[in-house]
Amino acid sequence: MKKFFVIFSLLCASFALSAESAQDVIKVFCDLDRVPDYNYTTLILENIERNGKIEVLEINQYGSGVDNGLKNVAFDFKSPASVKGMRVLQLEKIKKADDRYVYMPKLRQARRIPMADRTKSFGGTEFTYNDMRIRNEDEDDNIMMDDNVKITVNGTTYNCWKIKSVPYKKSEVEYAYQVSWFDKKTYIPVHIEYFDAKERMIKLYECLKIEMVKGVTGIEYPLRRSNCITNLITGRKTTATVKDYVFDEEISDTYFTQNWLVTGKASKAKNKK
Repeated sequence: MKKFFVIFSLLCASFALSAESAQDVIKVFCDLDRVPDYNYTTLILENIERNGKIEVLEINQYGSGVDNGLKNVAFDFKSPASVKGMRVLQLEKIKKADDRYVYMPKLRQARRIPMADRTKSFGGTEFTYNDMRIRNEDEDDNIMMDDNVKITVNGTTYNCWKIKSVPYKKSEVEYAYQVSWFDKKTYIPVHIEYFDAKERMIKLYECLKIEMVKGVTGIEYPLRRSNCITNLITGRKTTATVKDYVFDEEISDTYFTQNWLVTGKASKAKNKK
């Protein structure tokens, strides 16, 4: 079962589990039970060009995992004017491809995102639609390259598993394989290298900051507070920072509907006045 990469704030709980294989590590990372039932975040994204020019985007993201354990995620673009009003809806399915839709305000219409378009840019950033979800452990051939390796990211050193993941369906992704460093404490990948068929590294992901935070119920979660993805071909990068967050507070299921996608309007959660 897959779970969406709540793209920029990706959460998972810390476990004492001693994973013995690459498949074990990926399975723990993909475990749906280790994320809040509900989450709301405000995301600040910065597109940084090679010449230093910066474009700032603000996005509201809503997530719910109470529909039979499936993850539904909605993204609402608030600024700048070039993307304001754009909305993306991702609905997870059991043993089927996820449903993904985008509403473009300039066209005043919503459309389903076909599989072939999921390798394309998410709102003009260096993240793709595929980056907005976590790949399930059975979608890749996962190979343990090193079960005890250290890596330093943004000044923090992590003890990691180093795992190579080769997709079974290569036509559905924009890379030939990826190599990930999974932090042994949180099971969060803190460094990911993406390669093309010519063994050329084309993209780099780094988790710049992990912060322990609590939901409204008092449950503590490790939060990817800041992330960066770099296009190594063009030199362009996108950083994603969680500005605000609320976990475990009920979100109305009307966010995860075609009506919300088109209108941007959702009702209050049932237990809210």
